[in-house]
Amino acid sequence: MAALPHQEQSAALDALMGKIDNLAVLPHVVFKVLEVTGDSDSPAIEMEKAITIDPGFSSKVLTLANSAYFGLPKRVTSIKESLMFLGFKSVRNLAMTVGAFDMFVGKNDEESLRRRTWWRHSVDSAVCAKWLAKSTGKMSCDEAYTCGLLHYLGKTLLDRFGEGNYTDASHLIEAGMLPVEAERQIFGCDHVEVAVGAAKKWAFPEGLTEGLRYVEEPKEGEPAREERACTALASAIARIAKQGRHNDELDVPHWAFRILGLQVDQAEAIVDDGIGEISSAQLSF
Repeated sequence: MAALPHQEQSAALDALMGKIDNLAVLPHVVFKVLEVTGDSDSPAIEMEKAITIDPGFSSKVLTLANSAYFGLPKRVTSIKESLMFLGFKSVRNLAMTVGAFDMFVGKNDEESLRRRTWWRHSVDSAVCAKWLAKSTGKMSCDEAYTCGLLHYLGKTLLDRFGEGNYTDASHLIEAGMLPVEAERQIFGCDHVEVAVGAAKKWAFPEGLTEGLRYVEEPKEGEPAREERACTALASAIARIAKQGRHNDELDVPHWAFRILGLQVDQAEAIVDDGIGEISSAQLSF
């Protein structure tokens, strides 16, 4: 079926952005965490202040910090202790993870199931993206994690505010249509456009915002090429970890390997290692 004209896609995106313009989809504390990361000379102190101002949010971060995944030598009872044992970057990632979780909660069973699936994929992608960033040294592990965590943000925003029903898009995807094409047909725009648009509205850093453009290979000179490649490959590995391989073929973006300096002929080993990282992470909600 023919794609929508560019003007119609732009209008659909603008309409959806208008709906979320004044909505605090992400908790204020998450914006503060991002601000502290970029501007503060004393990030640990400022991070503690930013998180502890919201008791409920602090409780969620502490619960996750005390999960089996981190294996801390003692139970931590404050954000300050979490920072001491886990370090600034790990606590920042925990705060981002907790803050993003509420975006993926549905109002009914069908929505909840769909969004839980997206959420699980987002967390798995974040874990894998952080591992890829550390392995390649091409970008900040912190930023790679956040890109992986938020790259499906547009899906839940479409589901919540789009002029359409994501169930209809799911049927098209199940029939073999690419997700972004199905979304454009039902909503007039796709989840990548929506995620990038939301990130711009919320004044996220450029590297993080552009890192959400993970579906298509970036051209030479375009910003955040490594972040985009990392997000794309991490998302593919997370999908394979959940769904397995089809016909023993690896459906991975080969362009991402090139940008990250990885050998395509080592794809199977890299995917297996990434799946291992995902499996060893016990972050759950």
